[in-house]
Amino acid sequence: MNRDFLEELGLSVQEADGVIEAELELASGQAVNPLTRQFISKAQFTVVGDRLITIFPAELVGMPPINLSQVSRAAALEDILVQSLNDAIMHVQRRSEQLTALGISPKVEASSLQLSAELKVDRWHFSIGTDRLGNFRVTRAVNDGSEMTTSSAHGFELSEFREKGALEQYLVAMFGESRPPRTKTPAPSKRSGEVDTEPAGQAAAPVEQLLYFGDIVGAFGARATVPGRSQLEVLIELKVGEEHYRFAAARVSGRTFRGLLAGAQGKLWADRFELSDFPGIKPLLASLLKVPESRVEVL
Repeated sequence: MNRDFLEELGLSVQEADGVIEAELELASGQAVNPLTRQFISKAQFTVVGDRLITIFPAELVGMPPINLSQVSRAAALEDILVQSLNDAIMHVQRRSEQLTALGISPKVEASSLQLSAELKVDRWHFSIGTDRLGNFRVTRAVNDGSEMTTSSAHGFELSEFREKGALEQYLVAMFGESRPPRTKTPAPSKRSGEVDTEPAGQAAAPVEQLLYFGDIVGAFGARATVPGRSQLEVLIELKVGEEHYRFAAARVSGRTFRGLLAGAQGKLWADRFELSDFPGIKPLLASLLKVPESRVEVL
């Protein structure tokens, strides 16, 4: 993405080693953390292709990437951020109510507005949480002290379960030897409280659906190739304790990538790298934080 274009939008831009970062002052006063009651005064992004990925503050990390082709001014960009934040807060409220109705205690981390919950079933201990769109997934599963979680997505729809016991049985089956029981999926419908993430007056873009590499390998096999000039972008969320981090990488050409790793306090690492020399995301974050690799979770 052209640096001049970003600056014309009203963003402050920095570039180092092929990694572009941009910062936007939020002037409307509409972005507010409802738990801390603090105004969010600025947002920081990394630029991947033609999209902005928010890397600061914690309340905005994990929001859907913003397609710059749909933004022509800073005010419109701020509107998108505010709307995304309000939508995420709405999802947290709605999903918290559903958890409470099942007899599960929801937990919302004040600084990041991340919703999570814990379930214990016999020797099983599950940690579940939502993304910014309100989608539930298992973030950790432990059986009798043994880690069962993998980097694969373990998503589920909470509204399909009418009792806590049914959800617990499903989660045990998901990670155990048996197959998870089939649940009847209701016909999709738009809930009355949901709104689009584009600012008023603009046509709403379709919601981007995430694609996992495991799905690609499962469909085409590990020997499938990516043409040398094809664009390739990678997004991965990680967690160490209660702190969330995001890794983003974009292919430059061949096996050369430029990457960025950031947390709630901003950038931790940014550099170009060769795929064969990359140590792995978990070892990289563990090295930067000087913690054991076992403490790093891929969400």
